[in-house]
Amino acid sequence: MEHNFYKSAKWKHKREIILKRDEYLCQECKRYGKTTQATTVHHIIPLTWCLIYNIALALANINLISLCEKCHNKMHDRDSDKLTSFGLAWVKKIGKIGLDWIEKYSEK
Repeated sequence: MEHNFYKSAKWKHKREIILKRDEYLCQECKRYGKTTQATTVHHIIPLTWCLIYNIALALANINLISLCEKCHNKMHDRDSDKLTSFGLAWVKKIGKIGLDWIEKYSEK
């Protein structure tokens, strides 16, 4: 399901919008004063969840952020595919939507 999503014209267009919005810079690195080119647009609330429970959130600007590969890999535990503390910190930053998601769906 995710594989098809990333091939869609809507995703490709939205990805470009988000990269432009973020000036093609990794937003996690930027927090620490670093200038690193972004290579990925990350779903703050995971895409798998969005595709099942809230499809609109999959393309919502508030749920998308530009990251470099290194920072993107820090957002997920690649073995369990769960969000790390770094990933959860970004979920909290999106406000009520993120806080509600953590309360209801995130495994603690």
